[in-house]
Amino acid sequence: MFPQIRCYQANAILQPNVFFILAKGDNAGKPSLKPWANSFAMICPNEKYFQFYFWLVYALFKAKKFKVRLRGSAIPFINKDDIAAVLKEVAPAVYDDWSKFQVLLNTLDKLESLKSSLGQQLLASENLQSYLLHVYFSGKQKP
Repeated sequence: MFPQIRCYQANAILQPNVFFILAKGDNAGKPSLKPWANSFAMICPNEKYFQFYFWLVYALFKAKKFKVRLRGSAIPFINKDDIAAVLKEVAPAVYDDWSKFQVLLNTLDKLESLKSSLGQQLLASENLQSYLLHVYFSGKQKP
């Protein structure tokens, strides 16, 4: 069962089993649980399809499958027919192999947390370097 894709309107009532897909900019195609001003609402009929399509859109975004469909020179954008076409092309094959796809998503999640941890370590070491240099030069300027 294919979900509905609608243009998001700020005054719309949020429904269960809905996620949002960014429509404009370099990150067009990126899914989110919170709406953006320029986004589409993907309305899924139940929780099972919500989980499937949210993670499928996330994987397609990370794989840059929406980039080839971007148009516009100043601000690139994607339309909902493009999103639907990509999903209709990929979803049946992934759905048939959902358990393997979930294993892949778990691995990607672990890699993302590792990447986040490494980023925090890099930031902490950079801050420590700055602090040590600050302390060294602060002490050298006294008469």
